[in-house]
Amino acid sequence: MTANIDERIGKVIWPALRASRGEAAIESLLPLIERFPPGGVIVFGEGAEDVAALIARLRLRVGHNLLVAADLERGCGQHVREFSSLPPAMAIAACTEPDAARHAGLLTAIEARQAGIDVVFAPVADVNTADTNPIIATRSFGDDPYHVAALSSAFARGLAEGGVLAVAKHFPGHGSTVQDSHSVLARVQRSLEEIEAIDLVPFRTLIAEDVGGIMVGHLEVPGLDRVPGRPATTSPTIILDWLRDRLGFNGLVVTDALDMGGFPQEEAAALDVLQAGLDVLLMPSDPLATAVALRAAYDRGHLPDEVLDAAVTHIDAAGTRIGRAAPDGRRPPPDLADRLLSGSLTLQGPPLPPLTVGSPVLVESYGDDTSGIVVGAFNETLEAAGMVLGPGGPRIGLVLTSVRAHLGTSRLPDLQRRRLQWALENGQLDGVVVLGSPYELLDLPAEVPGLLAYEASPAAAAAAARVLLGESSATGRLPVGMAP
Repeated sequence: MTANIDERIGKVIWPALRASRGEAAIESLLPLIERFPPGGVIVFGEGAEDVAALIARLRLRVGHNLLVAADLERGCGQHVREFSSLPPAMAIAACTEPDAARHAGLLTAIEARQAGIDVVFAPVADVNTADTNPIIATRSFGDDPYHVAALSSAFARGLAEGGVLAVAKHFPGHGSTVQDSHSVLARVQRSLEEIEAIDLVPFRTLIAEDVGGIMVGHLEVPGLDRVPGRPATTSPTIILDWLRDRLGFNGLVVTDALDMGGFPQEEAAALDVLQAGLDVLLMPSDPLATAVALRAAYDRGHLPDEVLDAAVTHIDAAGTRIGRAAPDGRRPPPDLADRLLSGSLTLQGPPLPPLTVGSPVLVESYGDDTSGIVVGAFNETLEAAGMVLGPGGPRIGLVLTSVRAHLGTSRLPDLQRRRLQWALENGQLDGVVVLGSPYELLDLPAEVPGLLAYEASPAAAAAAARVLLGESSATGRLPVGMAP
């Protein structure tokens, strides 16, 4: 390695760049840049102009080899508002449209490159088997490991065709957990045999198809590592023995965000990450303090050159893969986001109650409309079609759930669940529309018609209302309840 030690240490530290802070976002990184220029950043965006300007300024200060990453599981619009916002992975899995996942990845990559982003932390390759999983849920392609493997690989293939580096997550599998690793160290209770038969299946497929990177979750996995309380992000058994040796992965290995509650918040833990075989320390709480601690560890002989050089080599190799768009990559349909949303709507049970224009319909909501505009979008679509909101006609339950780090569950809160159960048990609802968790649909009595959209958003609410009105059909297939 020709780079000096401080440059090599900086290469493995990827801090956050928050566009909402403007120039202050770069100024806060200047002490790190001056001594330990980072090898990459993760950007949290705003408008495209602001994001592009900040990235350009940062590259002038750090160098044009800086890698810019972002969480774009749901399209580039997830962090750059002018671009496409896609429905969650489970909605894509529900679509019968061929190549939906690859097109979603390709569109994400094309727009990411336009925004100056070249590393995409997606796809989510977790197999979601816990119905209350607070943080994966609809971010997963489903509960069948082979279906998840096929779709996550297709999404990653689309990203590669568009010229960005795909980083699949969250190895070795976050789908069975009932804790949120943003708050605590999540525990995977599966046996070794179950992990191999379920969680590792998508990652094996992605590795076989040469995925560029893998993100490791803050997960305690006793089925793979018997050291109590040791996160996968500091486990040489999970990274060196399993991911590197047994699965044969030689690409970029990134931590989940190090400022999460599931990771030990002490500077020495950063050394454990590198010694475990990972390459990138993503979003440490204090990037400069982390770099200083690593330099001190190096000076004491605790951070060998070969460990640091291996990480830098993987980062440099990842950089060479970026921008090499496949020559046969075709731009996806311009209305892809709308097609994925409408094509994912899923029916269960008997036919929905017919709505007659000019007649009343009663809508009762269950769950929290955190944005304050989802229930309104549903009702406004009905009213715009000539329906009258009020008693005297079909009674529709509107169930809203969401995947948010602070909620502790992706299902209905207990009080709202009891309200819904009472209404169902007492024949107060003629049909239920679920915006969010598919497990709410699965829990409906067999005699109650159910319609599912996989997110609580105004667009999903309006699309579901159009199905009730008979203006469109629901052709989606449920991606959970498939596995034996």
